[in-house]
Amino acid sequence: MWFADESGFYFHTGTPKNVCKQLKKNPKLEVCFMAQSQNPAEMKMMRLAGKVKFIDDLKLKARLLEERPFLKAIGTGKPDNPLLAVFKIYTGEAYFWTMENNMRETEVERVRF
Repeated sequence: MWFADESGFYFHTGTPKNVCKQLKKNPKLEVCFMAQSQNPAEMKMMRLAGKVKFIDDLKLKARLLEERPFLKAIGTGKPDNPLLAVFKIYTGEAYFWTMENNMRETEVERVRF
């Protein structure tokens, strides 16, 4: 993930990659973020399910290249490069999971966005 704001969760990838092709065919996606801990009882996970929208915004892609300069080294160093894809999860639901509610995920409150 690149960043998140009130409009969604932003990611980037390369257009030749299978994940890009798959998301263009089927924009539904689920991702998981884990806050690890030495104590399993303190681990926390955010699960996020929603739909993806690809964004062709040169200003946003220029920002991406500024914030992630390693992309320039792999040949996607210009905002108008057709190999560079930016997308966001713009709608869906999220919930937080811990060991406390293991095996009871259906009872956990969902947050729609």
